[in-house]
Amino acid sequence: MPIVHHRKPSLLSYPLWIGARTLLRPTLSLWPLNTAGMAGLFLIDRAIAVGPKPRGVVREQMTLADRPVELIMPSGPSGRDSETAILYLHGGAFLVCGLGTHRSIASRLSSACELPVFSVEYRQLPSVGVGTSVSDALEAYRELVGERGYRRVIVAGDSAGGFLAGKVVEAAAREGLPRPTAFIGVSPLLDLDVGTNPDRSSRSDAYIPKSKMAQLAQLFGRGPIPFSGIRRIPAIADSEFPPTAIITAEGEMLEADVIELIEKLDDAGVDAVGHSYSWQVHAFPVLTTRHPETVHAIEVISAFVAHAIREAKDADHRKDQRAG
Repeated sequence: MPIVHHRKPSLLSYPLWIGARTLLRPTLSLWPLNTAGMAGLFLIDRAIAVGPKPRGVVREQMTLADRPVELIMPSGPSGRDSETAILYLHGGAFLVCGLGTHRSIASRLSSACELPVFSVEYRQLPSVGVGTSVSDALEAYRELVGERGYRRVIVAGDSAGGFLAGKVVEAAAREGLPRPTAFIGVSPLLDLDVGTNPDRSSRSDAYIPKSKMAQLAQLFGRGPIPFSGIRRIPAIADSEFPPTAIITAEGEMLEADVIELIEKLDDAGVDAVGHSYSWQVHAFPVLTTRHPETVHAIEVISAFVAHAIREAKDADHRKDQRAG
């Protein structure tokens, strides 16, 4: 089965889910998406950025395609692959979060996968629309596989960042760029119009209200770079899609699209798997660190990444032999 269900939640899962449902969901439902309501949201990322720093990694501030990037690498000796990297695209509904809020998960992925992680601070609402966010993600990928010389790049993202990662896959195929080595999603948004999709519901979601997603979608079309291409990632699910692993919370609003994508990829012969965890909240590996389900999810991702890299290296070796 391409969908693996984890239905023995840890005891900590219940209070986390109930707390999100009773406190976070009402807050998000009532939060105004006007100028005043969106103006100070960047402070969330700034506040978290001054918190405790992750251990076991080294960080470097740099730029990719003129956007701020935090490069995170494992500290100390490791068997790092100098030709492989992870491009990480943070979530936050194209509106909130950034390098600070997602430093923890980017660091844990770097340590677990023993790879450099490039975490991108792409432009987002309210200043720009989704088309500009997509452009920033694609240009960062283009630089990694181009002038930075990485032969293999894994694209990864949570929530809105998962949508951007999917658009990188689409654009790479359209423009003839090297295909990403793998696609990794953590509760990825796969349908830009999920808020108005009559077949989707947020009744079982711990904290995402569908009505707010519908309201937010009205802002996605802002410029300066127009949005182009598909609006639903499952629409490009074919044999050209890279190996894919997705983590999701069972019953969250975005899970139905995850299942659809994984099943379409599996039917197309792509190495694809989804891991669904019961009694978890949307993007739980981003929100918690020592939570047992988070630890397991990171292990699942790192094992999948290692397998995808081995397969890509074997394919590169066969290609080099034929060329020689």
